Amino acid sequence: MFKSIDDLKLFVQIYEKRSLSAVAMIAQTTPGVISKRLARLETEFGTRLFHRTTRTIQPTDEGQRLFEQSVNLLELVEQYESEWGEKTQPSGQIRMTASASFARLYLMPLITQFIRLYPSIRISFELSDKVLDIVAEGIDLAIRGAQMNDSSLIARKLGPSPEVLCATEEYLSRTALLAHPADLEHHNCIVLNENYNWEFVHEGKVLHQKVRGNFQTNYSEALVAAIKDGLGVGMVCYWQIHDEIERGELKLILPQFRPGRQQSLYAVYPSRRHLPLKTQLLIRFLEQHLVIPTPAA
Repeated sequence: MFKSIDDLKLFVQIYEKRSLSAVAMIAQTTPGVISKRLARLETEFGTRLFHRTTRTIQPTDEGQRLFEQSVNLLELVEQYESEWGEKTQPSGQIRMTASASFARLYLMPLITQFIRLYPSIRISFELSDKVLDIVAEGIDLAIRGAQMNDSSLIARKLGPSPEVLCATEEYLSRTALLAHPADLEHHNCIVLNENYNWEFVHEGKVLHQKVRGNFQTNYSEALVAAIKDGLGVGMVCYWQIHDEIERGELKLILPQFRPGRQQSLYAVYPSRRHLPLKTQLLIRFLEQHLVIPTPAA
């Protein structure tokens, strides 16, 4: 039997992650330590709970039955912690990820406020423009705008993240007139992630325009820097250049032709019924305090 709640949580994590390395990252220890703890659990239960190879870990029939019983017990524990958590100080580590640009501009001020509010919670923040596999990487929470292909993940909308077309006044003053997306053929277009097919919506119709240019990057801050230096026209999320627009450093182009990818930003986490209280608190804090700027209608 489980001798502690920690053992119960460890078993459920191993079942859900199917990776000792991922569980070790969450626990801030080594896979060897997790393997020894699992071996001790199997000794205590008197049966093998998982089939393990160098590459895979799968539950045995006994492990499957134990999980079905354990998850109900863990739900009761999480419910207790949620209802009575205010009586004690929430604690533990939250591993989260977001793009470097969004974290720097909008998340870091809120994260520092959250840590001051809950000083026993530790934040491990991985910044990357890549969409990470949060289950395989052992990440508790991701802030992302990309569409999700993994149906096992849960997403809570934080706000809109529309894209806009922009350039400097200096660039526009020395180049061809831009009155329609087709005019982009005559412009140097700065591209993110090799996306040379730009989509627009106008009067309910979708328009596709192929573009070209002499600079492309996989890093959004490099894209914004190139636009600000007058290199050409770029399509970026509005929140990235809101301050530059307000200061007059950049100008919105073709506002009547709305970029087709009107994405939103989400708080994304693994689909499980027993979301830890510390993660619930962070998501709730972001929902209440995060303000994402959008262009005027």
